[in-house]
Amino acid sequence: MVNSDGEGSLVDQVQKLLAGDADALVDPYPVWNRLRDEAPVVRLGDAVLLSRHRDVKQLLGDNHHFYSRARTKTSARYENARQTFSPHGRAAFDTVLDHEFTQLVRLDPPDHPRVRRVVTPPFSAKALRTEMQARVDGRVREALDEVRAGGGVVDFKQVAYTLPLKVLGDLLGIPLSDLDDIHSWAFRIAENKLNADSEQKSIEAAGAYESLMAYIDRLVERHRASGQPTGLVSALLESEADGVVNGTEVRAMLALMIFAGHETTSNLLAIGMMALLEHPEQWKVLVADRAKAPAVVEELLRYVTPAHFLQYVAAQRRELDGVLIEEGDTVIGVLASANRDPDVFLDPERLDVLRPDAKLHVSLGLGPHFCLGAGLARMEAASLFSAMAEQFPGARLTDDPVVWGGRSLRTPIALPIAVGT
Repeated sequence: MVNSDGEGSLVDQVQKLLAGDADALVDPYPVWNRLRDEAPVVRLGDAVLLSRHRDVKQLLGDNHHFYSRARTKTSARYENARQTFSPHGRAAFDTVLDHEFTQLVRLDPPDHPRVRRVVTPPFSAKALRTEMQARVDGRVREALDEVRAGGGVVDFKQVAYTLPLKVLGDLLGIPLSDLDDIHSWAFRIAENKLNADSEQKSIEAAGAYESLMAYIDRLVERHRASGQPTGLVSALLESEADGVVNGTEVRAMLALMIFAGHETTSNLLAIGMMALLEHPEQWKVLVADRAKAPAVVEELLRYVTPAHFLQYVAAQRRELDGVLIEEGDTVIGVLASANRDPDVFLDPERLDVLRPDAKLHVSLGLGPHFCLGAGLARMEAASLFSAMAEQFPGARLTDDPVVWGGRSLRTPIALPIAVGT
């Protein structure tokens, strides 16, 4: 049992992290570590948190036997939150859920494998090397040209959010002039991700979804009119024409690509660069040998964990470590804790870009819900970090304090870095 009495208790600290409290997000890892050590399976209200690597791994890799993603929509956690909102807030909350639970990440079989088969080919290793590597490298060169032209100090958060957006534009045929709008909508949606306690964030996310889906409708019609025979959008439209997926699933898949292909990758780039510069000896490893960039990316995925937690719903009743998980309970897997589990990783609090077991991290999921865009995210990160090491080996963090935002997607609001000229 954990002590739940008073402000500053472990329960209080965990709840602040789940709610995205800015002060708590400054350094959440001691809280996650303490949770894993003291209460690795714990009920907090209408949710059960899992924080050990082995439990989170089972949660992520489960093929909907113990856990379900789709049923999260009707979970007690969401319903209890919904009842505290005004009629306008409840309508917004329902709008967000309606959009998010048509997306691939919230589907169970048989819908999940049917839709995933349609979108997997463009993200294969061969397709990425053929179609995207040169484009990603070109976008990285553009980004660093802008860094050099900007003078001695750059807000690297802007670099980290612009690069994935431009790559996303290349992938989906989104004009550069539309990317700021895309970012604004994706950011408001990200602020609300896994939310169950903020009416205002639900309202903002609902408005962002309405704008985003209207944009996707225009994107699809523009693509139909262009007659382009290749690309991800074409693959989706061809599958719609063949009756494999429906129009709602096409729009939902594009919404997911816009969100997941941007916000989570942006987070990896920003916090990953920050972590490297906080550990100069690790940064020097990459500067000395840029071929190590893929290994560096794996360790950063483990160490910073771009998304700190994910949630499912229990598909059946079970007991785990003496905690009864009822069918329908929300189950939250704390990826940030699992990635620092000393039962799996030696000296887990240490950033080690040559760590041999870094790939045991769970940041990209496992099993049927393994991150579809994992290859592209890795490609972008390796290209950017390698190019930074080559062009700005003396880069360092400034003395400016970093302000944190987000919730599951813990992210710096700005990240000033001195790069020299």
